[in-house]
Amino acid sequence: MASVSDRKPARRHLLQFGGVSAAAALLGSCTALPTSGEVHESDVAARDSSALIQTAPGPAQDATPEEIVRGFLRAAVAGFSDDFDTARKFLSQGAADQWSPLEVIEIYSGSTERQITVASDGSVTVTAGSYGRLGSNGVMTPARQDALYEGAYSLAKNSTGQWRIVQLPDGILLPYGRLTQHFAAHSLCFLSRDRSRFVPELRWFPRTRLARALVEGLIGGPSPWLASATTSLMPRNAGLTKEGVSIEDQVATVHLTSESDPGSSQGRGLLVAQVEQTLTAVGEISEVEVLAGATSLGQAQDLPALVPDVGGVIGMSGGAVVRGTGTTRSTLATAQALGVDDARWPSLGADGNVYALSDSSLLCLPRDRSAASVILSVGDPSAGAGGLGAPVADRHGWVWLLAEGYLTAVDAEGQRAVLEDSWVHGQELVAFDLSVESERLALRRSDGTVVLAAVLRDDSGRPVGLGDPLELPPAGGGSSSGMAWCSPTAVGFLVEAEEEGGVPQVRLAQVGGSVTTMVGVSGVVSVIADRSEETVLLADARGQTWQRRGATWRVLTEEVTDLAYALP
Repeated sequence: MASVSDRKPARRHLLQFGGVSAAAALLGSCTALPTSGEVHESDVAARDSSALIQTAPGPAQDATPEEIVRGFLRAAVAGFSDDFDTARKFLSQGAADQWSPLEVIEIYSGSTERQITVASDGSVTVTAGSYGRLGSNGVMTPARQDALYEGAYSLAKNSTGQWRIVQLPDGILLPYGRLTQHFAAHSLCFLSRDRSRFVPELRWFPRTRLARALVEGLIGGPSPWLASATTSLMPRNAGLTKEGVSIEDQVATVHLTSESDPGSSQGRGLLVAQVEQTLTAVGEISEVEVLAGATSLGQAQDLPALVPDVGGVIGMSGGAVVRGTGTTRSTLATAQALGVDDARWPSLGADGNVYALSDSSLLCLPRDRSAASVILSVGDPSAGAGGLGAPVADRHGWVWLLAEGYLTAVDAEGQRAVLEDSWVHGQELVAFDLSVESERLALRRSDGTVVLAAVLRDDSGRPVGLGDPLELPPAGGGSSSGMAWCSPTAVGFLVEAEEEGGVPQVRLAQVGGSVTTMVGVSGVVSVIADRSEETVLLADARGQTWQRRGATWRVLTEEVTDLAYALP
């Protein structure tokens, strides 16, 4: 059996999804900035002086409509090097004036060539396998499986007898590989409704003037699906001045208009915290100062990190709830305190309360008591624990679980939350998980689809409903149920093997970003993750928990079962 440890696995041994980790490194790379001279608005991470400058030829004399469209597509991809001047040469003057190349980015995978067809009336259609769409606000919407992009182009001859494009879709068609060259994915850090945690949203912005774009994204606010779980200290009429964001010696100065001042000292501190947490993720920025007009908004209010330490893993051993998997693991609740010797699937609340399942009942052992009590029972106890799923205790004192396939939340006294007017009513679920700050849910339906939703709460933190759902990329069929938040902006889930007896895959989907897939372990049934630093474990039906070491999955433990990470 593999050696075990009381602590979280060493960071170098954590599961690394190669594509995502490499993409994160690429997206976070920045060009070196001068450390002296005049202060000016910076294009942080915009262009690397060693990067290849892309060029494309203009329209050839007497080119056919198909050649014009093909040349335009090529020039549009290279347009980040010349501000799309060459691409505009393929357009009529009227079309060039109206075309907005960055209004929308249609992304295709690049694994297949674009198809260009010319109709009998001379119109040209471009089709490609769609990867997704990137809007001008930086939000990426992934395409549905096997979706196609289709763009129509109309051409006419100009006064010199040359074909030019007179009508075309807004935006450009870009292969995914080029997207990551010209755009950077970063989290905008909004605040939870109680203003105590960061709630991130991944957005993509052009590498040119990246810092300014990030602040503008904060001012614009979160996407609709997330808005109901967040707040922002940016006033409605907030904005940036012409100075924007200036950077010198790794210190970013954000020049907001005077109307952007929240007024109170607490509001100022929270606004600065949002800006600081967002901008310091850019490699060339280590400090942030925020001005509203000529007024400094002061220091950022101290909040928990966006990527917090969640502590060691907990699980069951000999009927007790323990923390850690090594021989020196600590005991959080004894079998005697739980009152049963068959408890399973423990969860640890931020207040120290311990929860676990026994048959079809949910047990709660408060931190200051020596005996657990039953706070929820479902169905016939003789049916075993089939009616209840593994509980997850959030930071507000509520425990979430699936009760006979339906989402349920109870407090430590067993009082149920009523999720009013929720779209989730009547939907049978096979898995769910809460994000690290407890404000977003990931849910897996019985048909295999994975959706996200904001948790709606009242002023006391009591859940009162769910926001509108946001569907993630295809999750791979209904027979796989494993799923967990792996980081503040990514969800991991199992994908069933395509062939009988095959090995399931582990798919990691950034919310609004890339999707990577890796081979899992035969017989695994669930994903266990810390929701923070991409620590991912797999559990199989034999009670073994697997950990990724290098390129190989190895057994972490078979002595401690039903592993889970607590929400901070």
